[in-house]
Amino acid sequence: MPAAKQTPRLPKLIEALIKQYEVEGKSVVLTDLTDPFLLGAWFILGQHAKRNGQNRAYEALRRAKGITPGQLLDLPPEKLLTICQTAGPYEDARSKDLYAFADDIEDKCGQDFSQVFKKSAAEIRKFLEVDLKRSRAFTDFLLLYGGRQPIFPVDLPVARAATRLGYGKMRSEKEFEKAYKDIQKALESESSKEPDWLIRAHSALHRHGQETCITHPLCDKCSVAKDCPYLKKNPLPPKLPTAPTSSTPFAKPLQ
Repeated sequence: MPAAKQTPRLPKLIEALIKQYEVEGKSVVLTDLTDPFLLGAWFILGQHAKRNGQNRAYEALRRAKGITPGQLLDLPPEKLLTICQTAGPYEDARSKDLYAFADDIEDKCGQDFSQVFKKSAAEIRKFLEVDLKRSRAFTDFLLLYGGRQPIFPVDLPVARAATRLGYGKMRSEKEFEKAYKDIQKALESESSKEPDWLIRAHSALHRHGQETCITHPLCDKCSVAKDCPYLKKNPLPPKLPTAPTSSTPFAKPLQ
């Protein structure tokens, strides 16, 4: 008799994470952007960004009207550097990468970068990874959010949360690129192919890895702790008893 097929864990985990982060009317989705160039700029601004720094920096870029390749290239270096500082450290590297990205797009696409995303996923991937020399993480992010392709992007926060939940293996953050495909394959094996679901799932895991499942995880604040293999192997230390207060009666002394 064949073994019963196990129900995938991932949809249940994602549902719990969405409930954790979709509070007070806030959406779990990281960004509503769909324009590929703006998504690329948003992704670059998020590299090594502080919490909420990515969105603040993008808003500053939008106010500065650097929202097309040509407009971004026209921004004075000191202005773009100030915008990148809003996101967090490594502003110089982030600024240089934004200029390089805008220059490549203007050189190879003009103002028609979005036309690339009307091609097949394989053609889009070739353009981004080969012609523009962009990373797989960058490419997959644009393929899902900008191209509506059924792909689960993996960034460092996603990788950190996913591997602790049992999807792929990454012993340290230095192994991110090496572990990328295995983590992605494990996630996609239990994922819907619907882009809207994938965007919410990616956003939920990203936020979890950025806000709760951090380098030193806040397991006591985790909504999926009871289903986490990492926590089973690394249980929280027992809580110390709280000291009695003036309103708490002391225990009766032993006779």
